[in-house]
Amino acid sequence: MTRIENSPAFLIHRRMYQGSSLLLDFFTKNHGRVRLIARGARSSKTSLQMFQCLSISFKGKSDLKSLSQWEISDKPRRLLGDDLILAIYVNELLIRLLPEGDEYSEIFSAYWNFIKKMNHKSNSEKEYALRIFENQLLQELGYGLDFNDDIEGNPIKINGLYDFIEDQGFSAQIEGKILGEILLNIVSPNQVTPNSEGLNTLKKLNRKRLKPLLGDKPLKSKELFFVN
Repeated sequence: MTRIENSPAFLIHRRMYQGSSLLLDFFTKNHGRVRLIARGARSSKTSLQMFQCLSISFKGKSDLKSLSQWEISDKPRRLLGDDLILAIYVNELLIRLLPEGDEYSEIFSAYWNFIKKMNHKSNSEKEYALRIFENQLLQELGYGLDFNDDIEGNPIKINGLYDFIEDQGFSAQIEGKILGEILLNIVSPNQVTPNSEGLNTLKKLNRKRLKPLLGDKPLKSKELFFVN
């Protein structure tokens, strides 16, 4: 029997299961995405909240294991309005793109950093944080891009113009739609939030990168707010 104790985790999806129980998807630091049954959780006085880091324990022999206990290991965090929708969108990306049971500790850290920013940043900073998270997610899944050099091996120039070539990278073009400064900023240790035009460029770029992985099935979060 598998038994995991006190694993840092975020609840990313829930649904009712067999009467008083819940079927829960967690994103854990050391065990990736796991699906657990929380028996009797619907009648429990201890609420399982999303967007708040938990410490969970679970056990079982099958692919569908049982949540045995949990406790909050994070400060209270309440997301509302657009912040909530952005966070729901990120949760949906994790559910759709992460295989069950594979460790992605770097993505876990990136997710926690993103969630922390929701209550304390401007709207443009939050949108940029979303684009940075999308890029980190793609990078860790093996779909990263070289933001320092173009597909010819030449260094990206701050004032250069580029187009994105799928499965290759960035190609220098006289009438390119992507400014080199935007690309270099993504991997800079001192990231600066782009203007609205730059944010829109990154939104379109990430949309193209994510589409082959997400397929034709639409994201449910897009019904709430067009974030990607």
